[in-house]
Amino acid sequence: MMGWEESIGQIKGGFQADIVFLNKNPLEDVTVFDRPEEHVLGVMKDGRVCKSRWSTLAEDSEIPVRVKYN
Repeated sequence: MMGWEESIGQIKGGFQADIVFLNKNPLEDVTVFDRPEEHVLGVMKDGRVCKSRWSTLAEDSEIPVRVKYN
């Protein structure tokens, strides 16, 4: 990865991440992206929450190393 191995490619402390949280598996149903307002639960960019529909995942907050999902 051209020298980025120590900062991208994993979800762990010290790594950069852009993450989309979905309520369905897009590998099983790609149409989840047709209706993002229904299926996207949250979006993180550079480790900060940009959008969230979860009360426990506040927008504009920085997430610690671990995010617990039930």
